[in-house]
Amino acid sequence: LDESGQEKESLLFLFIKKNNRMVTALGFADASWLLVLSLIFYAALPNVEGSDPGYIEENKQRLYRCNLDGTVKKPSSIVLNWKVDPENMAITWDSNVTMDQCSVDTPPKSCEYENRKLRVNRTCYIRSVPLHKGATFIAKIKYLNQTLSDSIYFPPEEMDGTSAENISCVLYNVSFLNCSWNAGRNAPEDIQYFLYLKHDFGKKRECPCYMNNALGRHIACHIPETAFTSYYIYMNGSSKKSQIQYYDMLLNLCHHERIGPPQNIIKNCSEVLSKCRIQWTRPLNNKNCCCCCHYEIKDETKDTTEYISEDYHNIDVEERHIVRIRAIKKTVDITICGEWSEPIILDFPSQSIPSPIVTLILIACGTILMMLILVFICKRYHLWHKLTAPVPQPKDLLQQYTKNTEKELGDPIPTAHEPDEKITMIEEVTDGFKK
Repeated sequence: LDESGQEKESLLFLFIKKNNRMVTALGFADASWLLVLSLIFYAALPNVEGSDPGYIEENKQRLYRCNLDGTVKKPSSIVLNWKVDPENMAITWDSNVTMDQCSVDTPPKSCEYENRKLRVNRTCYIRSVPLHKGATFIAKIKYLNQTLSDSIYFPPEEMDGTSAENISCVLYNVSFLNCSWNAGRNAPEDIQYFLYLKHDFGKKRECPCYMNNALGRHIACHIPETAFTSYYIYMNGSSKKSQIQYYDMLLNLCHHERIGPPQNIIKNCSEVLSKCRIQWTRPLNNKNCCCCCHYEIKDETKDTTEYISEDYHNIDVEERHIVRIRAIKKTVDITICGEWSEPIILDFPSQSIPSPIVTLILIACGTILMMLILVFICKRYHLWHKLTAPVPQPKDLLQQYTKNTEKELGDPIPTAHEPDEKITMIEEVTDGFKK
């Protein structure tokens, strides 16, 4: 190579050497930054996950869903003096720090944040969530240009068998809600349960109409009007013998809706085509619940079932069929089967069975016609006089003999023309006639 070539080679070697040093320097910088961020992250975790070490290790990923990025552990020198009102889902504080955000984390993977519009007088409100399985209330505060975090952990309740069990709710007739429950297995005899409902950030209200058993214990609740599709259910109890645990849950009414049968069912059968067409409309349901209905048609004559998505169906009919229809609502989580319709009889008009009223009318008309025909025949051939002629009666011999005897005794006895002859004795002779 020439001298110029050697110079280019040396310059290229120096450039590559400098780039290697730069890459090495950048690699150390990235690693240092990752180490610092990791230390900050793990320093913040123990503060927001409660005081139970097992709870910390089990729920690191879950609690991080409440968006605690950029927060650091609150130093003990800062007194927040914040309290949690779990019944009203409210967090209050009385210090001079600025509350940045309130939230609550509940198992398994849920995080609810406050409604900033409802914050008043150092109080923030969170949408109601079940707490009996445990929850962690988290506070993010602003202090000296730093974002600090603190938490209060509510451990899960150890169920002692006094709270209500087997709580079941059903939404029917569009807006009616019925909830029933059983007494806890360890509940005292004088237990009395109370049910409360709450929607989002609204006020909690008690059941307006309880149903009682023979002992006067509340066993069910009827709510005549529901304006929303999701509610927070809270149940507690009272007893003079022991403390009663509470039970709470979230209720999605659309998952507990009882769907009625299809409406306005119309059938049309054609003897020429040997087919019957059935049409109907969707069943009534809550307007706030999605009703992605499919339909199940059961042929009770052939004992077959068919699923369709249309609101009509054609059936080949060569003989009499009896079918029923019901709606099926499918969601991502559950499948709800509706109520069966009344039996639908599919038959041709010529083979149709008359109704009982028509049958009675035909029988009455036939009876009247037969009576008129019989009356005409009787008059035409004088059968009525012949049938009603008097029957000859046998003579009464004793009565006839008595009349004849009276007649003979009344007549004078013939005598000879003898003026001096007199009748001196009259003898009654009756034995001979009797014999």
